Amino acid sequence: MLNKLLQRESWARDRLSRHSGKTARFMLGSITVSLTIQAGGLLEPSDPVIVPDVTLTIPANRITQLPVVLRARDPALLTELMHIQGDAGLAQAVSDLARDLRWDIEDDLSGLVGDIAARRLLQTGRAVVEGVQVSAERLAGNVSEFISEESGLMASRPAFNDHAARLQGMQALLERLEVRVAGIADTALRNTQRKV
Repeated sequence: MLNKLLQRESWARDRLSRHSGKTARFMLGSITVSLTIQAGGLLEPSDPVIVPDVTLTIPANRITQLPVVLRARDPALLTELMHIQGDAGLAQAVSDLARDLRWDIEDDLSGLVGDIAARRLLQTGRAVVEGVQVSAERLAGNVSEFISEESGLMASRPAFNDHAARLQGMQALLERLEVRVAGIADTALRNTQRKV
């Protein structure tokens, strides 16, 4: 699939062809992929025993950040996310491609079903995704309201704040009471010592 994207974009193939014969290894958590750049700027899988010219590693605990970083199209964010070891020029070319190379879903669909149908399918898909997001937000709001207001399983923010204020008031009363009890105990102890 990556080669299919590269075949459409001559600028991307030109950038990669400058690094022809070099190998890049991508390590995403426990997944490892090694690719060698061919003379025409296309890629082919390479043998894992080949020592790569550059290794780009995203630790398992940071993989969930990758989609957000790629959408931002900021190379600095991508660089912060991954550990890069090896050929800096090749690493920069890969980073630039990750930022700028995009899959044109509509173009691929239009080859299968036609231009108008492809556009409508994508519009429908976006509408479905948006509808699911809106429904999920409403459901979350309804569940939250039910739990905090109707079921009594969780206190609402005003009820919680009221309860916290009452607890602070009781704490202040308890502290004053402890001072008074300590004073009474001291007085009783002195009176007892005088009688003895």
